[in-house]
Amino acid sequence: MRAVPIALVSAILGSSAAPPPSFASGCRQLLESDVKIASMRLYADILANAARKGWNYAPESIVSGSKRHFDEMKLRLIDVGYEIVPVGAQPPCGLAG
Repeated sequence: MRAVPIALVSAILGSSAAPPPSFASGCRQLLESDVKIASMRLYADILANAARKGWNYAPESIVSGSKRHFDEMKLRLIDVGYEIVPVGAQPPCGLAG
């Protein structure tokens, strides 16, 4: 398994309006919407750092990069044992979507 940066999981768990998942019970679920929000925030930071260095990207590149960042974040979280739950599903951990 790959290590997930603490900042990544903190950003995801900290961005949720729902209560954090109960890891004591073995439940490791995250709402897909929370992962999307965290991905967008982290990607915005990446773009801001690039802009400070004078790098410019076409709008199409930003959109495709944002989607790729979100997809890769989901895969990294799944790789370390999280389940990404779609909004509207009734997860057994009691997360509300």
